Amino acid sequence: MLKRRDFIKLGLSGAALASLNRGCQEKSQPAPPYHSDEVTELTDGRTLYDDFDGNGNLQTYNNQNLAEAGRLNSQLWVGSQGAEVVQDPAGQALLAVVNEEGERVEYRSAKRLVWLGARNGQHDAQNGLLSIKKGGVYGSAEVMPSGGGGWVLRLSSSLTHLMGCLLASPREIAFADFKTFGADVMVSSTSTARSFYAALDYHTTIPEQPPGKSWVSDIGLHKLASGELYLFAQCLNVNAGNGAYLRLGQAQFDSWYTVRQDIVTWREDPTLKDNELRIKYYVNGVLKGTEFPVDSELLLDPNRTGWGPNRLLINYVVEADGEGVVFFDNIKGVYRNRIS
Repeated sequence: MLKRRDFIKLGLSGAALASLNRGCQEKSQPAPPYHSDEVTELTDGRTLYDDFDGNGNLQTYNNQNLAEAGRLNSQLWVGSQGAEVVQDPAGQALLAVVNEEGERVEYRSAKRLVWLGARNGQHDAQNGLLSIKKGGVYGSAEVMPSGGGGWVLRLSSSLTHLMGCLLASPREIAFADFKTFGADVMVSSTSTARSFYAALDYHTTIPEQPPGKSWVSDIGLHKLASGELYLFAQCLNVNAGNGAYLRLGQAQFDSWYTVRQDIVTWREDPTLKDNELRIKYYVNGVLKGTEFPVDSELLLDPNRTGWGPNRLLINYVVEADGEGVVFFDNIKGVYRNRIS
């Protein structure tokens, strides 16, 4: 548990987020509406939002993706300077392992891969709890050369503030509708910033708590001034100075990690009250942490929150003197699907 001054140092302010410029680099021209009485629906949040290779935001009415290869579609993204779509810098040096859910697991030299139980316990899978026995085999994977042909989002920053891109399809969604926010994340070994982090960020302001600073929930990779890199999650109210900061395990530079955070309400878990909220943090499909925000009742009431809630891909430089370089790929999250 961090002290208040640590939260203020690590937390993200609404003012910093509000400074994000409208539009990302490599904008495309918005497509005209299909017709005036179009019908839309929110996806379940596990659907591909954008993989920067032309897949994501599938529109049912014409079976076309809004996502575009090699660029940030302006209907999907709002961002700032320092954001660009580039070729995967790790693609030519790595192989990819894809499991049954399409989640990528990275490795360097193995010719085949299976999942073994590291210890006895239970894994919180999408379809319920799965009993794990140490040494048991619980899956295999197909080995596929990555080919180095994929596009990814690169965020670079040398300023001590937040920069990044907001998911804009739609931009603001009630917490009860967020469901899942996931992506592949990588931190470059070329980074020279002393301390920074790359994360998937839920963010909102709280007007009823003057001066209305931000509430955030993040999961991603954090590089310390010591040079250490580890996976982390944080769930905190910057205004009130309370919350939790979780270390989720050691990490390596230039390696992809699949991270996600799930918003769970009584709709998904009947044991929760209608004013309760649970956030579940996953790394490579494995549940690593769970938090019950003390602000659950407030967050679930749209009348008590201000700017947001929003979803962002962020690069947050904590200490100056250098540049932080991070990459994102295969974004998953809620979007409005045009169905007629």
